[in-house]
Amino acid sequence: MTAKFRYRCGECGHRTRWLDDREGAQRLERHYRRCHPGVEPGGDFEIRRDGQRPGCLGVFLRTDRP
Repeated sequence: MTAKFRYRCGECGHRTRWLDDREGAQRLERHYRRCHPGVEPGGDFEIRRDGQRPGCLGVFLRTDRP
């Protein structure tokens, strides 16, 4: 498992540790259920490149929720 992704909450200052893509998304979803019930998960993510400083801010919007 490579720790290449860090997810940030779109509602507050919470962010995950550097994790793999799937685990980071799952932890952000759990954070939303616990801290922002009824709010659709969303926010940003960063991708850590090997040998480079962290950066590459992206946008994460969860749209496949049942």
